[in-house]
Amino acid sequence: MTQQSLPLKTYPARQAARPSVAIILISITTIAIGLLFFVSLTYFKSLDREAAQTRLLLYKRSLNDTIERYQHLPFVLARDPLVSGALSGSTVDALNPRLASFAREAGLEAIYLMDRSGLVVAASNFDKEQTFVGQNYGFRPYFKQAISGIRGNYFGVGVTTGRPGYFVSEPVRDGADAIIGVIAIKLDASELQQTWENGGENVLASNPDGIVVLASNRDWLFRTIEPVSPARLSTIRQSKQFGAIAVEPLEWTRPDGASVALGERTYIYAGSQADHLNWKLHYLLSEARAYERAWLATIVFGSAISLLVGFAAYQRSKRIQAALLTSQSDRDQLREANRRLEKAHSELARSSKLAALGQISASVVHELGQPISAFRNYLTAEELVGNGISHPTLAKLNAVAARMENITRQLRFFTKPGDEKIERVMLADVVSGCMELMQHDFELAKVQVHQHIAEPDLAIMGNRLRLEQVLVNLMQNGLYALQEASGDCLTISVSRSDDAVMIAVEDNGSGFGERQLNQLQEPFHTTRASGDGMGLGLSIATGIIKEHDGTLSAQSLPGGGAVFIIHLPIAPPIDALAS
Repeated sequence: MTQQSLPLKTYPARQAARPSVAIILISITTIAIGLLFFVSLTYFKSLDREAAQTRLLLYKRSLNDTIERYQHLPFVLARDPLVSGALSGSTVDALNPRLASFAREAGLEAIYLMDRSGLVVAASNFDKEQTFVGQNYGFRPYFKQAISGIRGNYFGVGVTTGRPGYFVSEPVRDGADAIIGVIAIKLDASELQQTWENGGENVLASNPDGIVVLASNRDWLFRTIEPVSPARLSTIRQSKQFGAIAVEPLEWTRPDGASVALGERTYIYAGSQADHLNWKLHYLLSEARAYERAWLATIVFGSAISLLVGFAAYQRSKRIQAALLTSQSDRDQLREANRRLEKAHSELARSSKLAALGQISASVVHELGQPISAFRNYLTAEELVGNGISHPTLAKLNAVAARMENITRQLRFFTKPGDEKIERVMLADVVSGCMELMQHDFELAKVQVHQHIAEPDLAIMGNRLRLEQVLVNLMQNGLYALQEASGDCLTISVSRSDDAVMIAVEDNGSGFGERQLNQLQEPFHTTRASGDGMGLGLSIATGIIKEHDGTLSAQSLPGGGAVFIIHLPIAPPIDALAS
């Protein structure tokens, strides 16, 4: 059968299948990008929620500190003799300047004294146009609380000044411990309000009725974020808590516990109860930032995914094309090789594994030689056509061809063992060469390698490449055992033992279990997953050691792990070789 007997009838079918493959790849890429956006958005929202909680705690601490700073002052003033004396008939001429100096030093808007009816008899702003003196605040809740004997705390808009403030009141008692009046302070909330506005963030505080009393946005002030009953609104108007301001609802909805819709915008939400007045603090962080970062991550990684998928599809197309072109000339030879391999497999079942392995090796080396050579020729021709420009695909195919040639060279061991050059080999050089080959694998697996070479000049007679092949195989086996058992240490020792050299490769991995060394040395025996190895490593290594008149032994260690020990005849002194 000639090469022309292999028509390219598969091309139309493959070309017809390509649109379906393209649709599948586009669909998978689209789904992956969609999932990437969803995961990114969820991740960045979680970061923003953590940031919102942190900022909320800062605002809560600031509010609590502001309110707690003056809690003690009415208590102290209520025990001032001038205060109680002013309510017992004494003059207030000395008390007014005293209250004014206290308010100025404390940074308060006002300090004022009321009799039992709520009439202000003395105030720190006695000399101001909007003085509290002569005003009656008996209707205020903080006065009612204090006149009943308990400290009053209240937030509202001042009836006289029209400015919102925080009020703290304390009952004033005479010598008989009877309540004769109330002393109160007013903390101007405008300073804290201005601080929140200047912060450039979205934060607000609501009272137990759900009415916003402080906010970084003035448009939100004195509006409700929760339903308020008509009866409660009537009570609020009677107490003049917010003056003449009409309390109206704010466009505030809570889709879930982690977000708030305010008008047409949605925010990431964090809330916490304040320590005073049963207020609640609310911190809002715009979701736009999370969406921006999620879109940016999606664009960057989505582009990378698209490029990788496109490149993989392109590589796949090139591989298929190259495979089709190569198969046209090599198909007959591969069929013959398969026939011989099947025959060798039948013989392997009737004879020993090593004998059958030798036949298979000879057949594979012989039959794959021409296809590999042809493969090399095609690659060379393609490079010549490219005017010396090396394509990444050609470089990868050259590496594949080199790998195939390396495999055939290893298989020749079973057909023509023992024809390599024998010379004096320094074991330190052998260990060093193996470490260069395996260093990257050890670093990638985070395995520590310890070397113990008792005498740097220990040498044997043999072939260095073959010995490195043995040692690399043992190190690879040890690395696999470490990964299987999460071990992290491999030790290579070289020492003298009488007239022999001992090389030990020890690991703290999974060990051999119930298996014996003679089982591990059987061809095709492997403990690795399918595709990780052929199970020929120890079989080849044992053959190489026997060629060098040595022995290979192994044992499991009591604490876990295993050790392979090689004994080889020590090389005679250089003087003896010269004579």
